[in-house]
Amino acid sequence: MGEAPRPLELEESSSEESSPTGPECINAGAVPAISNFSIQYNYTCASIATLIMVSHNDQTGPKVQPDFEEPLWAKEYLLDMVFAGSVVGMVFMGYLGDLVGISRALVLTNSLTVAGALASALLSWGEANAVWTVVAVSRFMLGAGVGGNYPLSAAKAAESTPTPKAAVDKAANAFFWQGPGSCAPYLVGLLVLLLPSSGYRTSLQFRLLLGFGAFPSLVILLASMNEDSRPPPPANSKGRELSSALTYRSYCLTVLGTAGTWLLFDVAFYGTVIFAPNIMKVVFGADLSLQGVALSMLLLSFVGILGTLAGVAAVRCIGPKLLASAGLAAGAIIYAGFAVVHWLMPSFHYIQFTLLLLLNFMMYAGPNVATYLLPVVSFPASVRSTFHGVSSAAAKVGAMLGVVIFPLVHEHAGTGAVMVIQSLVCLAGAALCQFSLEHRVLEDEDVDA
Repeated sequence: MGEAPRPLELEESSSEESSPTGPECINAGAVPAISNFSIQYNYTCASIATLIMVSHNDQTGPKVQPDFEEPLWAKEYLLDMVFAGSVVGMVFMGYLGDLVGISRALVLTNSLTVAGALASALLSWGEANAVWTVVAVSRFMLGAGVGGNYPLSAAKAAESTPTPKAAVDKAANAFFWQGPGSCAPYLVGLLVLLLPSSGYRTSLQFRLLLGFGAFPSLVILLASMNEDSRPPPPANSKGRELSSALTYRSYCLTVLGTAGTWLLFDVAFYGTVIFAPNIMKVVFGADLSLQGVALSMLLLSFVGILGTLAGVAAVRCIGPKLLASAGLAAGAIIYAGFAVVHWLMPSFHYIQFTLLLLLNFMMYAGPNVATYLLPVVSFPASVRSTFHGVSSAAAKVGAMLGVVIFPLVHEHAGTGAVMVIQSLVCLAGAALCQFSLEHRVLEDEDVDA
């Protein structure tokens, strides 16, 4: 089976290679940060864009037929399209990053993101069914691009760092920008809802929301194209190295822990986050306006940013494993608490909303940060992008399961039952993380010293 290199092995290189300067130094920090902003904006914007597409133009007048009536297949599968594309992008782009270099893979993955975002905004014309079909296909393409940014941004952030602690610090700082990325669609949503009423209002609103997702990826694309043009290692030698890595038993066991924990977390996290606008209507009533949904979601997202800041600080002290397992356990308790309040005190709307805020804070502070960092500390640089891609792809399979489970359980058993299931999933994730992964103390000294 062979002996696997130590995790967080930092390969020795020339000072020129290990200490990027000038534009490369700026890109090493900016590209991962903008990538994470792009990831979360493009995942989140479809929820409020969909609400706008199926709403009537004039919020103050009588309800009329939606401008773009959502067909049954779109209701069931549209939100899954971006995650299905993400699974493909994560596995393929993660492997490509180790094979030909991170910057070259970033060019390809962000080209797909730009094309998908612009296609969903600019090519979705005609009858409602044609509009939804173009959006669905475009979201799959966008998902492949956004998904590729997960492993590549993590590997890029940890690239050429002198110590394991520095690698985690850079990756955690880059990950913080997922918080503003999840908040941005609701800010944009509030702005486009201020547009004056007209026959093209809805069309312009959702196109602006979806199309804006192209801009951060365009920045990454241009930055990656202008990065150094040194030739990558020979593809055949890198391919042999990556193939042999798959035979290491320790890697297989570790990826079971990193991928499995992330999968279970995303079942709970995205099963709630993607349908959060619907949950707001359950908490505050079906008459809650689009502005009310956007404002409540903006507050949830802002709390998520505070949680991410807390998680970035905490992971430096306790490490990703403990942060993930403790955060999942706390999330399980809050999910269960929400279910109890929802069943026994359904009219206590603000208690339910407070629990959602607390849940958002805890999930962002704990497992949302930690699951992104677990592959960074668990695998050496030579295969980090590949195994981060496998782990994040498993996570998006979990996200798809969450997106499927939520509406089915909600329709047949209600919101409380959804929260109980999410609580049990979080407990399973905490147990898997605790018993399958090795705790790694992040030291300032180089592990090879």
